[in-house]
Amino acid sequence: MDTEEQSLNALVLFNSASPTCREDGERVRMYIEHFGLPADPLDLLHEPLPTSLSRYPIVILAHPRLDPTGRRLGGIGLSTLQDALRAGTGMLSFDPDLSYALLGQPVGELHRFSEVEISSTGHTVTARHAPGQSFSLAQDVLAPSAPGEPLLVAGGYAFLSAARENEGRLVTWASPAWADTRVLGPMSGLDDLLWRGLVWAARKPFCLRGLPPLVTMRVDDVVGSGTLWDESPLYWVEESARLGWKPWLGLFIYNNSPETVHQLQSFTARGQATIFPHAFGRPNRGAEDSFFYYEDALPLRADEYDEFIFFDHQHGVPWSDHEAMRGLHAVDRWFAAHAPLPMSSVVLPHWYEMGSNTALHVFEKWNCDIVASMNDVDMPLAPDVQWLPLGPFRRIDPPGECFPFTPGQRAGRPIYYADFVNLGGCRFFNSLTEIRRDHPFGFEWEPNNDVAGTTARAVAHIRRALDSMAMATLFTHETDYLCKISPENWRIIMEAVTRELAPYNPRMVTLDEGACIQRATRTARLTHVSRARSGEFTARFSTPAECPTTMYCFDTDSLDGHLIDVPAFSEEVRFTL
Repeated sequence: MDTEEQSLNALVLFNSASPTCREDGERVRMYIEHFGLPADPLDLLHEPLPTSLSRYPIVILAHPRLDPTGRRLGGIGLSTLQDALRAGTGMLSFDPDLSYALLGQPVGELHRFSEVEISSTGHTVTARHAPGQSFSLAQDVLAPSAPGEPLLVAGGYAFLSAARENEGRLVTWASPAWADTRVLGPMSGLDDLLWRGLVWAARKPFCLRGLPPLVTMRVDDVVGSGTLWDESPLYWVEESARLGWKPWLGLFIYNNSPETVHQLQSFTARGQATIFPHAFGRPNRGAEDSFFYYEDALPLRADEYDEFIFFDHQHGVPWSDHEAMRGLHAVDRWFAAHAPLPMSSVVLPHWYEMGSNTALHVFEKWNCDIVASMNDVDMPLAPDVQWLPLGPFRRIDPPGECFPFTPGQRAGRPIYYADFVNLGGCRFFNSLTEIRRDHPFGFEWEPNNDVAGTTARAVAHIRRALDSMAMATLFTHETDYLCKISPENWRIIMEAVTRELAPYNPRMVTLDEGACIQRATRTARLTHVSRARSGEFTARFSTPAECPTTMYCFDTDSLDGHLIDVPAFSEEVRFTL
């Protein structure tokens, strides 16, 4: 390069006049933001293509029919792209017609894709998948086959391909429509092919903000059931903590005995767990196997099932203002009586249900500024209630049901939220990961005494999230699940899961810690990366970060990447490899 400093930003080409820009282009943009790619966008409708593209490590052709009339690029623009590719600038294309033109080949015929599978040829991009692994699409995708070596195939046609052209590399998707939840959607197994294809194609070195391999555990309906096995009430937390796990515990507060509370005090003091009042709990309504229930409990407010704090679940409506405050003050009294017992900053009510008239107390009195929710305040988790339209992935699609148990494709899609939301006049950061499609049982891990099956499901859920550069949350309930697993089986399961995850070098965090890192990567976005002739890199961010974070720098084809530490409150980071 002639300049003292070489930019490592990507160039993202789109055409706001193209009929595919609004929907397909937005899907690509949401992934660019999610992966934290430092990028320079260029709208071909208003700006000409730069005469030299060699300063960019990669050019992204952001949607099909990028130049449907041929007037925005023309022959000169196509030649400029071809010259850059041949000279070593990588390209990630969502316009298969343009990819064929870049390779000097005739455009492929349209093909109807209904199921795609990993090619048996093997490639760095697909290295995290077994050959033959398949993905069923809920709706057919009509698109040209992608040119080059097939990586993702259907009936002999390539849905994803990789090609080399002199010094450059080209990765092509036949269509970005798979990212639509009506077709397949994010977090469903293809996300890593997108970011790995991007990194493989790019000239090295190459940088992404990404997210480090954060792993946490979330357990709802915590009652301290270990005594059923002649163990300490929370022996399963002890065993998990021994292996480095830091679970978030959603307490049924009135079901936690003094012995259980003593353990909770110990775990929270050592930073091995965080706790939150998930619900008052499960009262003894004549069940044979009953749990401990607090003698100074608030009088029962329902005739059946559990006692809720934040929402009148049995009637599907918020509590009245008076009853809402009565419940919150009862929680305050319980925590005061069991101090020291610090509360998590993550709000996660039973059934995700929360009245707006509880939000201010939670936000200001309890200092909770993070929420994990899929439905809006004042709404039950029920059929026909829409999911929250939040980022990174659910701003674009038509609204869908939040209720995960409704038969049908979209209700059971995986969820990943990492975005801000206003609930009851308070601004929370919404952090939620649920992987749902690996087994037919619902929306959580559902561990049991089948050691092999339980281990496999846990590893599959966590890998799916980590491969998508999302925070992985191993999610289950103590009631219904953990209380039925023998201590010996639990030990074997957790040791096996921990061992299987070791290649990812996971960072075990509490849900609070992980959400804080997520939030910082959303507010302090990576805006520019450059490399000086001296070999020193400079990374610049949109704002200071509230807590230490990371970014990735890739300099080999292994795609492992160097994880660079980004200190808190820094708008610029300098490093060398």
